Amino acid sequence: MIRKIVSGGQTGADRAALDWAMANGIPHGGWCPKGRLSEAGVIPDKYQLSETPTPSYTVRTAWNVWDSDGTLIVTLQPSLTEGSLATQQFAVTFGKPWLHINQTTPEIEAKVKKFLSSHSIEILNVAGSRESKEKGIYDFCYRVLDRSIDIERKADSFFQPPYYGLCPQSTFQPRSKTDLFSIFQDIIRLEKIQVDAWIGVPEEERRNKQKLLISVDLYIDPLVTRKAHDTDELSTTLDYATVKETIETIASSKPRQLIESLAEEIAIQLLLHPLVSGLTVKVSKFPFPNVAEVSFILKRKKN
Repeated sequence: MIRKIVSGGQTGADRAALDWAMANGIPHGGWCPKGRLSEAGVIPDKYQLSETPTPSYTVRTAWNVWDSDGTLIVTLQPSLTEGSLATQQFAVTFGKPWLHINQTTPEIEAKVKKFLSSHSIEILNVAGSRESKEKGIYDFCYRVLDRSIDIERKADSFFQPPYYGLCPQSTFQPRSKTDLFSIFQDIIRLEKIQVDAWIGVPEEERRNKQKLLISVDLYIDPLVTRKAHDTDELSTTLDYATVKETIETIASSKPRQLIESLAEEIAIQLLLHPLVSGLTVKVSKFPFPNVAEVSFILKRKKN
């Protein structure tokens, strides 16, 4: 039984889902871009949507997929493109059930009903084409929901149902230990920077410099990448040579016992850069007599 409809507030399929939920007394919610952006301007306040920290449509698409039990993608044409395709790809990445229907799909109502029941979906994310891309998608999506979803009518009660998903005041909380932050960011990756450093606990390890391999993933906002693309100037993005030099300087600056300490120091320094919103640092230590090869991986986000 559907308890909540989630959508992103864009024109077309998104708005049809939200309007259908409101018309039928079903709670609705979802994530929309910062500033409540849509192709028609600011998303009206009547839609109880929460804003993501970024104006990126991709982020809100991913968060809505993640924060629901399953996703219904509605288009007029059989092929998926742009945002609809991104929705499907996020569902696959997150291991979430999804169903794509279009005007040529046979037995639409039966397929949607089976999809909802077989996956026990209570929070349904509805996505699809915007109205400017496929004129008439709003009406088509509304009809699909109206004919495919059974509504359970209940008398008023003092009983408050359990929390089933998003609400306007909520903040995004992943349901597992998986950190989704990097999914919504572009990545600059520097791999296998080789440095010589005094590191180790036994005296025989600290006596001579050892070779370490250090790799970093630096997460940056897609808007930074777009600006770098538009200007093609190094000043608009990260200087990779400077990052490499910073890592080498920190690694060789003093003796340490633990590679964990080195990784943390590198993270603290690189997070000071205004364009870096998060990072992953991997420090690998070559095998020493009687010691296995060891790697330590650290992930941090800018607070």
